Amino acid sequence: MKKNCVVTIVSGNYLAYARVLAASLHASHSDFDFRVLIVDRKTSLLEKTVRELFFEATFAEDLGLFDAERIFYKYDIVELNTSLKPTFLKQTFALGYEHVIYLDPDIRVFSPLTPVLDALKDNDIILTPHTLAPTIDGLRPSDVDFLRTGAYNLGFIGLKRSLQVSAMLDWWESRCLGLGFNDTSFGIFVDQKWIDLVPCYFSSVGILRHPGCNVAYWNLHERQIEANESGRLTVSGYDLIFFHFSGIMPNNPNILSKHQTRHKLTSNSDLGNLVRSYCKLLLDHDHRKYAEIPYGFGSLDDGRLITQTMRRALLVVPYDESQPFMASSKFQQKLLSVGLTSRRGASLAKPLNTITFDANDSKVRLLNHILRIARYFIGLDRLIALLRYAALLTRESHLPAVLLKQPLKLMHKLSR
Repeated sequence: MKKNCVVTIVSGNYLAYARVLAASLHASHSDFDFRVLIVDRKTSLLEKTVRELFFEATFAEDLGLFDAERIFYKYDIVELNTSLKPTFLKQTFALGYEHVIYLDPDIRVFSPLTPVLDALKDNDIILTPHTLAPTIDGLRPSDVDFLRTGAYNLGFIGLKRSLQVSAMLDWWESRCLGLGFNDTSFGIFVDQKWIDLVPCYFSSVGILRHPGCNVAYWNLHERQIEANESGRLTVSGYDLIFFHFSGIMPNNPNILSKHQTRHKLTSNSDLGNLVRSYCKLLLDHDHRKYAEIPYGFGSLDDGRLITQTMRRALLVVPYDESQPFMASSKFQQKLLSVGLTSRRGASLAKPLNTITFDANDSKVRLLNHILRIARYFIGLDRLIALLRYAALLTRESHLPAVLLKQPLKLMHKLSR
């Protein structure tokens, strides 16, 4: 029986993050094994790059997934990285480990993971809440965001070999491979939102409340980062165990995260120094070089980019298609015929959310003007009904279904 293994998951563009995580882990736990899942198309160049990093790495194509190409196609890069998490955890346990700890690649370990290992003595599954104190102050994220994306942050999960963990991973894997979408209006958020149900469905689940574990922008409203006289980082008086740099921008070290609006870094703060030092580590570990690695599951075989709508269309096409990445396939020709793609290829839209939304954008003002005019032509009630239907079409695979002349299926069914 092997003792402890820490695993992470990256695509090629995030290899610098995995390097920093590995180095920080081994500084505290030289006896821990470290394994990486590479969620990217296996190429000779990428294989060579990974070998040079001396990672014990597995490629997504080697997980033995049934109908793997469909899974790789239907999910975008974030969805696929997260959806393969339970599968990789299962595979790691099959190698004979007693404890398997998952850490997101944008985490850095600062102190031994003793609180995690102590918690695993009495529990089989260890989770960390996003926050231990409520917040609704007009800034992001807030309690409402946690209701949308999940109470627990799945940048971390600690597991101990047991029948409960085996059952949980089987259940979680089926949900992630079938419905691991980033679709909060549907009520799901990649692998993470499902975990809200784990304390209900499974026993021996522990909630780790140590303030030094999984520290990130979402809980800094309740925790204070400080460096003591010896330079050791503490969190509200406790040792900093691991910090989660979610949403960091290595080339802009003065921003804590692109996903939040609450915290601003100052030049002389301990938090600011922490973020800047991490960004420097990423750049020192060749982030700029790795960031240029193209995502292997991001385009068709003729180079055209795959949009989210093209991915969702795979869920409604009424015939089997084992080669969705082939531009000449019947599936892609069907999408082309109904305008879901074009011969010139598509450009990927920039992410839009309540943080990046600009109410003064000229397109927004124009649409608002059109809506005000439509109210007089079709009436307020019909306008509201139309907008509700439009909102429905943005969920799941409904818009591709309409464009492909397929019926809307308003049922929940696991389908890979």
